[in-house]
Amino acid sequence: MEIKQGYSYHIKDEFFDLVQDKYLMGNKENGNYRPHFLALQDNKNEELYWMIPISSQVEKYKIVMDKKIKNTKNAIR
Repeated sequence: MEIKQGYSYHIKDEFFDLVQDKYLMGNKENGNYRPHFLALQDNKNEELYWMIPISSQVEKYKIVMDKKIKNTKNAIR
């Protein structure tokens, strides 16, 4: 599958089954199916794409992001 920057994608259920991260936006969250993700190509590695969830729940995911950043900083120390 060819991924193009700036396009919206759905991620297969198998990815979420494999990763098992409770903070990721799931495919079947609250009765809704397949959230959209925006593909952004990494500047340093053109084979890497970041899949950014598209959501109207900004405050919810800001909390998740802040926790991830805090955990990363604690792991580096």
